[in-house]
Amino acid sequence: MLHITYNYALQTLCGAPHNVCNDEGKLEGLPLNRTLGDYDVIAGTFFVVGLTEDDFCSLNPEQVKRYEDLYHDPQLFYPLGDSIFVENCSPERYRQVMNPEEHREKTPPPKQTSTPER
Repeated sequence: MLHITYNYALQTLCGAPHNVCNDEGKLEGLPLNRTLGDYDVIAGTFFVVGLTEDDFCSLNPEQVKRYEDLYHDPQLFYPLGDSIFVENCSPERYRQVMNPEEHREKTPPPKQTSTPER
């Protein structure tokens, strides 16, 4: 279920609770998506919207630029003991790590050599 999350980290990062995400994403085992400063991590899909007194609204151009800059490049997450290492990476690097079989170099199978019979 998607809803406005009232997560303290989101409020600190964005100034108001206007990120929409699955608040139970980590409990449901959804993949980690983005860090929120050094407070938390969003798991699963999310989106950013403006918020009026009682409804969603469009972001203004400055907000669009801010969040595009903030969330443009993906992040990779690696478990490291009791913590998580986060790699900010390019979209190409993200695809290579997440879909390694698509990015392996295609090498022809080794040539079969015939051995003389004895």
